[in-house]
Amino acid sequence: MRTRLSLLLFVFSAVTLSAQTNQRIATTPKVNYDWQPGFVSITEITGGIGLADTGSELSKYYYGITTVAAYQFTRNIKAGAGAGVQFHNGGTLFPLFLDIRANFNSQEVVPFISGAGGIMLDFSDIMDETRVFINPMIGVRYVAANRTAVALSTGLLVSTGGAAERKSYLNFKLGIELKFRD
Repeated sequence: MRTRLSLLLFVFSAVTLSAQTNQRIATTPKVNYDWQPGFVSITEITGGIGLADTGSELSKYYYGITTVAAYQFTRNIKAGAGAGVQFHNGGTLFPLFLDIRANFNSQEVVPFISGAGGIMLDFSDIMDETRVFINPMIGVRYVAANRTAVALSTGLLVSTGGAAERKSYLNFKLGIELKFRD
């Protein structure tokens, strides 16, 4: 009896899910365009405040700019590769990284989570001062026009390598997302 009831519940769930429409109608045309797959350019101004050990080199603060060339696979998932420049107290680093973002909904104001990870190159001593980093973030983006969104996010950037092994920052990003025409 239990097996038949489970099977009946499974069939009912499958039929209900297959009856759901694939085509949703957005509240505004700009949001409808935001749902479409395609290439996206994400440029962000970034800055961070050092946490814990702020006495070692490059650990007090940083500010800079990054850009990501990404592809939006579905209305909720984007992934791409990025590069940038960061000016730390006492030096300059050049991050090269992978970035992935997941939206929680698909309206004009969209909360999202993102994760970036890669290396930060220090050209003054590339072998000994290059660092590896990860940067999980949470934020919100506003779809401002058909191909434009503004994003604000905060997170924790943790790097390892260089003279002082591990550094962490509370970081903030303010950026613009531009979607290319099909």
